[in-house]
Amino acid sequence: MNQKQDLKALTEIHKAIINVLEYFDFFNHSLHSEEIHRYLSIKTSQKEVLKNLSEMTKSNLIVNRDDLWALNNESLDIRSNNLKRNSRLLKISKRMGWLIHQFPFVKGVYLSGSLSKLGANNDDDDIDYFIITKNNRVWSARLFLTVFKKIFLMNKKRYLCINFFIDEHHLELNKKNIYTAVESASLMALHNKGLLGKFYEKNKFIQDYFPNFIPEKAYTFNSSTFSRWRVYDPLFGTGDQRINNFWGDWIENKAREIFTRRMLKNSRSKNSNSEISEHTSGFWPNSVQNRVLENYNEKKLV
Repeated sequence: MNQKQDLKALTEIHKAIINVLEYFDFFNHSLHSEEIHRYLSIKTSQKEVLKNLSEMTKSNLIVNRDDLWALNNESLDIRSNNLKRNSRLLKISKRMGWLIHQFPFVKGVYLSGSLSKLGANNDDDDIDYFIITKNNRVWSARLFLTVFKKIFLMNKKRYLCINFFIDEHHLELNKKNIYTAVESASLMALHNKGLLGKFYEKNKFIQDYFPNFIPEKAYTFNSSTFSRWRVYDPLFGTGDQRINNFWGDWIENKAREIFTRRMLKNSRSKNSNSEISEHTSGFWPNSVQNRVLENYNEKKLV
C-alpha cells in the first residue's frame, strides 16, 4: 500500500485484492484485472473486481496502467517492458513442449513457473515444465528427458527445465498451500488439456483458495497420432509398450534409485525443495516457495 490506511475502512474485497497484489509483489509482477479475479479469495464477478480496482486507484491504494495493476510503479514498468521477451519465450516453450511430448511415457506437457504467468523478467529465465506421465513411469520419463538434455542441449536448462513429474493415476498434490495453488492455477497446457482437467479434479483445494478460478474440463485425449513412440507395430506394439515389455520396471526402479540419490545429495541447500515418491519426481534446487509463503503470511491483510 502506498499510504497508511485504516484497515477497518477497507472492505473485504479491497483486502482480498491487496492480498493478491502483495503475493505477486514478491516477484515484482503486476497483474491484469482478469488475473486478479482468478486469484481472488472471494467469490465475485470480474465486473465487481474492476469497479473496486478503480475505486482503489482513486484512493491511491494501488497503481494502474494499461489494465495492469500493482502496489508500485516498478512492477508495472517491469511487466510492460517484458512483453516482447515473454512472447518470444512462449513461442520457444511451445516448440519445446511438442518435443517433450514425443518422449516415451509422457502423457501431458504444461508450462509452469514465471513464463506461465507471462512474468519472465530476463532472457536467462528458465522455462519450467510440469509433466504428467503414464502410470508408474515418472522416473523413466525423467531419465529419457535428462539424457536428451545432457547430450543434445549440453545440460543447459534454460529452455528445458524439467522440474516436476507426476503420473496419470496419482494426480493429487501432496503440498496444498497458496503457493502450490497459484502454480497449479497458472499452468498453461502445451499438450493434452483434458488430462490437465483430470489433474484439477484431483486437486479441489485450488478452488478453495481461488473460488473464481475456472479449471479445464477433464476429457480423454488420444495423442497416438502425434508421437512416433506411440505408433503401433503389430508384432511389438507401440514404442512405449516395447520399452514396457522388455525393460519397463527395471528402468523405472533404476532411474528412481539414481535420481533419488542425486536429489538427496543436492538437497542440502536450505533453498532446495523436493518431491520424491513412487509416483512423483520433483526437485527445485533454488526454490522460492518457503520465502514466498513467509513473505505473504507476514504481509497479507486478515
